Amino acid sequence: MSDERAEGAGGRPYPRCYAVNDRPVKIVLLPDGGADALVLEWTTGAFVPDRSYFGRTMETGIGKDVDHLTATAFDRLVAHLRRPILARHLATPISWERTGDGEHPYVAQLHGRTFRVRVNDFPAEPLYTLLVEDEPIADLDDWPPTWTRPSGPKGG
Repeated sequence: MSDERAEGAGGRPYPRCYAVNDRPVKIVLLPDGGADALVLEWTTGAFVPDRSYFGRTMETGIGKDVDHLTATAFDRLVAHLRRPILARHLATPISWERTGDGEHPYVAQLHGRTFRVRVNDFPAEPLYTLLVEDEPIADLDDWPPTWTRPSGPKGG
């Protein structure tokens, strides 16, 4: 995970990672010193704010359907749950638009979210990274056959 591991009240590190009914939830510190609850969105694989999970993840809420996870266990759960989400994205015909940005050359709207393709330092890294709302979701070594790149330069 890319979140910084900062100490919170009681010396517990942030982000705080949970599974609520097997849904990944992380409590993260915000730049202003506050906190937010981010949950895995089933349609995109991105983490989105949902403050209704604060009460579920408080120490008094830990129970039968709420598990406190280590960062490693949380990352494994997220990777496992993103596999079928990514498979759906790869199977979905997406018509990408050029951005004019060499690092993030393609953008599309899907499920009400902004999807971007980042070009990486290949061959040291995978060729592409799929981002949803600027959050890396998956690395790709090939362009999916169901996705359509625009021809010609942006605006042309």
